[in-house]
Amino acid sequence: MPQVEIMDQPEMTAHPGYATLTAPSDRIGLSNEWHARPNISLAAPFRCTHMIELHGKRTAQDTHGELGDLCALYSQSPPAPGSRYHILKAGSCLVKWENHTEATSHTLLVSGNGQPPFGEAALDFLESTQRGTLLENMFVGVQVEVLQDQDPMDPHGYELAKSLLGAPEVYGGWMAGSTAVVWSSFRLDARGFIRLVILDRGMEEEQLARLLQRLLDMESYRMLAMKALPSAREVMTALQALEPQLDAVMHGLARHNDAAAREIALQQITDIAARVEQLASAHATRFGGARAYAEIVERRAEEVREEILDNHQRYTNFLQRALAPAMRTCEAAERRTQEVAQRVNRAANLLTTMVDMEQTRQSNGILESMVDRANTQLHLQQAIEGFSIFAISYYAVGMIKYVLEAAKGLGVPVDSAIVSGVSAPIVFALVYISVRAVRKRLLIGQ
Repeated sequence: MPQVEIMDQPEMTAHPGYATLTAPSDRIGLSNEWHARPNISLAAPFRCTHMIELHGKRTAQDTHGELGDLCALYSQSPPAPGSRYHILKAGSCLVKWENHTEATSHTLLVSGNGQPPFGEAALDFLESTQRGTLLENMFVGVQVEVLQDQDPMDPHGYELAKSLLGAPEVYGGWMAGSTAVVWSSFRLDARGFIRLVILDRGMEEEQLARLLQRLLDMESYRMLAMKALPSAREVMTALQALEPQLDAVMHGLARHNDAAAREIALQQITDIAARVEQLASAHATRFGGARAYAEIVERRAEEVREEILDNHQRYTNFLQRALAPAMRTCEAAERRTQEVAQRVNRAANLLTTMVDMEQTRQSNGILESMVDRANTQLHLQQAIEGFSIFAISYYAVGMIKYVLEAAKGLGVPVDSAIVSGVSAPIVFALVYISVRAVRKRLLIGQ
């Protein structure tokens, strides 16, 4: 499908209250998103090969380059740089290439050429090297035969489908307003492909193309969704080992609640928390992708409008019956991971609370010890203060006595002993008052 062209127009002046316009290249890219999945169609009868290759050792750029080589081989225009889809005519084969988030798809259509159904595939019309590369890297493969012939003895093609699909039981029903019958056995053939038989009952070419695309989407996305099932089983197995470890840690902590036990428990809970977080982060993308793919399958199942044909099990019913338990397993694994993470978080919070309480007790003990030391220091200070008052008074009285004796020696009629004895209480009182006043000023200054 050609790219949508947008003529350059003068940029509008930004006005308060209006969002800034995106760049022209952004507008073109966003507009082209509406045409990112064009359908390819042929008139019935025709055969189709659809193949999905996951991005891994080969990237989207690798397949983009190979597509360019294929275009050159058949003198076709190469894909535009960075394009997500491209359609080309490779001889008698119509090829559609699409680049998805985690996979690349190739859809090939070839008109009916008289060969028996499934006698040759649309893939066989490609060059051998390209065909071998696609087969080597195939994750999902679907072979479709669109037929028109009607056998009066087998009006719905049930016996024909069993013969072509090589299965004792096939699943299908009316689709697209009873204008087509679709059959599949959901079994892989010798080359690893799922086979579908579509019996055209008067469909328009474009209507047939839409039905084919929806069927291919269901086959592709159901397998991409199923990629999460091994991850879910891995998570379940890991959690079955981690939960008893967490139970043992909490049981041991309940029995031995001392500092050493808490330190060991903290290390164990930290290890379990790290493992649970690693499980959650490692598989979150896969589980999220599985949900998205499963929703696409459900929408496509509604869009094909399948109706019951006689007493046969419907195609969409069988497909969803197998897909739904796998998705529930993935949901259970994701939910259980979250529950274990919450348990670990509660255990860590409990242990933190216990450590905080112990630290509070230790802090209270330290504070009480500091108060005791402060009281002791105060008592010592008071005792020293009393001794200092007596000492100062003693030395002051002694100084008075020395002065009186010196005065007596100079002829002053004074009795130094009497005066010293009388002045002693007065000096003591003055010293006591002075020391108290000094201490009071110091306390006020603090």
